[in-house]
Order: sequence, then C-alpha cells, then structure tokens
Amino acid sequence: MPERVHDDEPDTGETTVRALLERQCPDWAGRPVTYLATSGTDNAMWRVHDPRGDVVMRLPRRPGAAQNIDVEVAVLQQLVDSPLTTVMRTPRVRHVGLADPDVFPFGWAILEWLEGDDAWTVRDTLGDDEERLACDVAHAVHAIAALEDMPVSRRRPGDRGGPIGPVLDGIEAWLTEPRWNAAAMIDVAAVRRVVAEAVEMSGGDGPIAEVFVHGDLIPGNLLVSGGRLTAVIDWGSAGIADPAQDLAPAWSLFGARGRQVFGDAVGADEPTWQRARLFEVLHAVGGVLYYVPRGHPLGDVMSRTLHRLVTGE
Repeated sequence: MPERVHDDEPDTGETTVRALLERQCPDWAGRPVTYLATSGTDNAMWRVHDPRGDVVMRLPRRPGAAQNIDVEVAVLQQLVDSPLTTVMRTPRVRHVGLADPDVFPFGWAILEWLEGDDAWTVRDTLGDDEERLACDVAHAVHAIAALEDMPVSRRRPGDRGGPIGPVLDGIEAWLTEPRWNAAAMIDVAAVRRVVAEAVEMSGGDGPIAEVFVHGDLIPGNLLVSGGRLTAVIDWGSAGIADPAQDLAPAWSLFGARGRQVFGDAVGADEPTWQRARLFEVLHAVGGVLYYVPRGHPLGDVMSRTLHRLVTGE
C-alpha cells in the first residue's frame, strides 16, 4: 500500500484505484494492480497488469502535483511525434482521468508502462557503465533543449531554472527558518561556502537564453537497461527555463568521474555549470530537510546529492 508522504494528501490506496478504474476505465477495472514504491513524491503510482500491455496509473498527492499531471499529459502528447523519439523513449498517454468528488479530488492519468530500472535502483551496480550513461544523459539533455513550441510555461522567480536571486533567497529560507532545524541535519557553513563560490563564478543574474527543460532529471526519472539510458519519465516539471536546470544529474546521479564525463559531453560553459550547482543546492537542501524526517527514499537521493555538491565526490 502507498506510504503517506505529505500531511495533506488524499487517499491513493487500492480502494481508490479500483473505484476510479471501475467508474472511468472499465477495461482495466478487473486487472491485478501493484503499488510502486519509488523515490518519487508527487504521485502515487500503481502498475496495472494487462496481457495487452501493462500501464501505470499516476495519482497526484497534492494540488501542485495535479497541475503537473496536466503539464505532463500535454507534453507527452506532443513528444510522440518529436525528434526526441530517436534518442529515448517517453511513455504514451493511455487515459486522462477526471476528478471524482466521491472518490478522488484531482485529475489523474494512465500512461504506457516502460520496461527498465530507474537509475536510483541500480546506482550501486553501474560500475564502468557510469561513463557511458553520462554520455547518454548528456545527449538526452541536448535533445530536450532543442525542442521548440512545447506547451509549457516559463519558470517563476524562486523556482529552480528561474532567476538566481530568488533561488538564493529560497536556499537561505531553508537554512534559517526554525521549523526546518537545518543545523541539526546538514553542514550549514559548508552549504553557504558552496553557494558563495557558485555565485562568484556564475556571473550573476544576467540575461539567459532559456530553453525547454525536463526540469527534474533525478535518478528516479531516468530508466536504464544494461547501463544505458532507455527512457525519461515524469515530465510534470517541464518548462521554459535556464538550461542549467537540466544539468542536475551531474550531482544527483553521477560521482566525480561520471560528472566530469557528463560535463565534457554536455559542453556547458562555466557560468551555466555554476548556476546548475545553485539550483541543485536548493533542490538538495530542501529535499534533505523535508524528506529525511519523513523517512522517504527521496531524502536519501537528496542526501547523496548534497554530499557531492559539498565535497566534490
């Protein structure tokens, strides 16, 4: 059964899944379902087993995630015929579910099931494949950035991929607001040293040539088979943003050697690389302080990311 990630989330258990399928997708209503325990936190995901082809049901846990479902559906529908299909797979939309006042308060979606292990699951077995994977992910980043006329909005101030000034304010809020008790969980001084260094090397808040970004290239959203990238999932955070946003795998996925290979392959200039560091500091600090106390796997992902940002390992 799904774990409760957020305090205010609706029921996303099997009873809800069955009720939604019976009311809106009768062809799948009697099929076996399996809850997927992943490092994702926006959606509860259930695999629906079907001899005609399995699908995955995504149920938003919060209102913001419900908005992201709308974004994801629109993006995935446009990616079907895009050049990205020559680089990697993305899931096809199989059904767009409606909110039901008697069952579930948000819209939801059913997507094609894609085989493969997420990169977090296989993190300890990549070995020499990490360098090949780094090249694959860099290739994917370039392909994503080349897409045009996508149905997404620009990043708002304070969001990763937006202007640096509000991002710095966001980092400081995580570090100083008493409710997060940052000093008890992370090395605040070390984080501030990384931030100061990255700001100095980033060139400040000058104009940025924004591009289309996936927006959340964490290990759990990258599917791998045989050490190679096969698919990218969870497009709900896609937007028009600073291209530095999609350099997150440098720290969330790769160690020092893989990071070097990824950086060389992606070809980002130094200011872009440093802005990426700042975006990932915001991501990692918030992820550690929010998810580690809740015992969620994303806390482990973000703890490793923050350690790499601080130490360079």
